[in-house]
Amino acid sequence: MAEPTKNISMVNMHRSAPGIVFGDVWYEAGGECGPRIQQDYQLVIVHLGEAQVSVDKERCVISPGSVALMMPGRREHFCFSRQHRTHHSWCAVSPDVVPGPLRKRLKGLLPVQPQSQTFELLMKAAFGIRAWRRKEGQDMLRVIGLAVLEEYIRMAKAGADETNREGPCERARRYLEEHCGEEDCLKKAAQQAAVTPQHLIRLFRQQHQLTPGRYLWQTRVEQGAGLLTATGLTVSEIADRCGFKNPFHFSRLLRKMQGVSPRELRQRAWK
Repeated sequence: MAEPTKNISMVNMHRSAPGIVFGDVWYEAGGECGPRIQQDYQLVIVHLGEAQVSVDKERCVISPGSVALMMPGRREHFCFSRQHRTHHSWCAVSPDVVPGPLRKRLKGLLPVQPQSQTFELLMKAAFGIRAWRRKEGQDMLRVIGLAVLEEYIRMAKAGADETNREGPCERARRYLEEHCGEEDCLKKAAQQAAVTPQHLIRLFRQQHQLTPGRYLWQTRVEQGAGLLTATGLTVSEIADRCGFKNPFHFSRLLRKMQGVSPRELRQRAWK
């Protein structure tokens, strides 16, 4: 049997709790890991370089921006790029930590998926926990470890459905959600999706049964309602931040879409 690891150049970061490990490592060109019997549910994310993995009698390639799911009890061997250094991170979750229903849902999924923005943010959150040796930090790592497994399942299901891929409509929708307070966000959303505004309207109607403009106003109202209940900002400040022409415009659409005035919504939340 080969050595478990070969040509590791640098371990950048490590966070662990009982049954949960988050790690980040660089391998020199030609580096290897294994062969070994996987003990955990392990998610491996390649950032730079490449990993070719033999799992029992199957082979898969993890390219930059992709996530691979390694299942417990399987024999695996990682061979990293022979031309370049490979940077990857991982999350390993012990089977003892994974609830039975979640284990069942992890079976039969495709072994490699494109990394979603949510998955990336969850991993960053885990590495960002400074008090990870204390109980509260350990509890957070446990929650995030299970969350990345859930997100992998969501990614796998979205990958199986062509309409849920990160196509033009999804890119535009995400842009609108992140920039809804900007005056020209509709135009820029079409640019982000690399389609004409007319084509984007057709795509939205096919996939969401509404126009991008209607989706934008719904998003503005939802974000405005969230700010009403979670902050002390005035109605005028919220309207301005969320892209409304004036506070009266915000109040009118909020009442139309959610059936309450800004004052009523805040009073209900702040009782």
